[in-house]
Amino acid sequence: MMSSETDENIPVEAAVQLGFSVPFEDDDHRRFAGHNMPLWRDWDGGQLGGRPTWLNPKDIPQDYLTCKCCQIPLVFVCQIYCPCDDISPDAYHRTFYVFACPKSNSSNGCGKETTGTIRVLRTQLPKQNPYYPLEANELSTTHLPESWEVNLCRVCGQRGHGKCPVQGYHFCGRHHQKEHKKYIFNKKESSSDLESTFMPSVLTASELVVEEEPQVEKDEKSIEKAESPMFDDDDDDENDDEAGLDSNLEQADLNEMTGAGPETITKDDATMKFYDRIISIPNVNTQCLRYLRWPDQEQCLETTSPLWIRSDYRPNDADIPSCERCGAERRFEFQLMPQMLHYLLKNHEETERNKEDDKNTIKKEEIEALRAATNIIEQSEPEQVPPNLVDTTEKAVDAMRAKIMEGDTNKPNWGCVSVFTCTGSCGGLEVQEKSVLGAYTEEFAWKQPSLD
Repeated sequence: MMSSETDENIPVEAAVQLGFSVPFEDDDHRRFAGHNMPLWRDWDGGQLGGRPTWLNPKDIPQDYLTCKCCQIPLVFVCQIYCPCDDISPDAYHRTFYVFACPKSNSSNGCGKETTGTIRVLRTQLPKQNPYYPLEANELSTTHLPESWEVNLCRVCGQRGHGKCPVQGYHFCGRHHQKEHKKYIFNKKESSSDLESTFMPSVLTASELVVEEEPQVEKDEKSIEKAESPMFDDDDDDENDDEAGLDSNLEQADLNEMTGAGPETITKDDATMKFYDRIISIPNVNTQCLRYLRWPDQEQCLETTSPLWIRSDYRPNDADIPSCERCGAERRFEFQLMPQMLHYLLKNHEETERNKEDDKNTIKKEEIEALRAATNIIEQSEPEQVPPNLVDTTEKAVDAMRAKIMEGDTNKPNWGCVSVFTCTGSCGGLEVQEKSVLGAYTEEFAWKQPSLD
């Protein structure tokens, strides 16, 4: 995955790799995603959601990752396999892990922060390493953390600290110990049901398949399609096939996730270019990821590095730090698209749909008691109202509101996330620093908020 060459310094279209979500068909399909298997010659693309499979199974981070803005635990978003041995032999194998703040769906706070709510780890290995034999086979187990006496959290797949005496599993902290007990253990779910059982901290898992972005078609039919209203609700022509209908449905999902409407697109040039790029080429508007390692800003077309969704919340050159480990320049390598959220949050949305109403989770007698207490406060003289009644009622009302709104806020969200990485791809086995991140180096992520 490299940037394109140019002829006489004329800007050209760079070869962008696009990532798409493919649902797991069965357990065998799931086993071959990420680094579950030691058959490294078959690795390609990566994985969305679920739990990370660690390239370096021995020296994974000591502690679970937290949001740098609100300090709550992050959720695992995806992992991407991106070999870089043309730059360094220490990067024959190279994988990125992306984590996001589950509170970034709010309209303020973490929702508008550009840095710190998305964190990206990079790790790499030379071709010859302790974990993946050169002639790998399915019987090898050195790629598994348990082979190196590393216990993983039963919920999130990060390093576990301590075994719960009641549930019998390791957890990274009390937050996931409680979550597993509520959603798995108390419901008597078997271990085989873990992957399919809903837990708030685990996003929907699927395979990330990568293909090269096709060229824009210049014929009149494609141009007419590209210029057609994106938000047109009219039915398609009778001759449209099923694929076309699916494409329209996915586009509606995209509009909802980005918060975009006709007036939003037409008043921002960057937003117009963003949408034009993903609808001008057939069958790619479901792209979850765009990959283009370290493109030359002067030699490549503007939309490749990266494809911004809005004109504001964009970084200046000074905002992109050099690599803290080796001092090399960081440049754009890949970005997460808003479409990715549609696939990551499928289990969350299904769970919410199964609830008739969030208010039904509040017992009827609690509502009646609050109503009665509120009536007493409003109809009585101030000196006749016990102070503790007012305080208790206000707290109960706030708790009720928080409970009703909980399903709307505890989900990651972004307009797009652009990741800038060390152009030296430093971090071989012999120079890895022993820190809380182990053999993993943190790269720089810049988040543009969604359009709403």
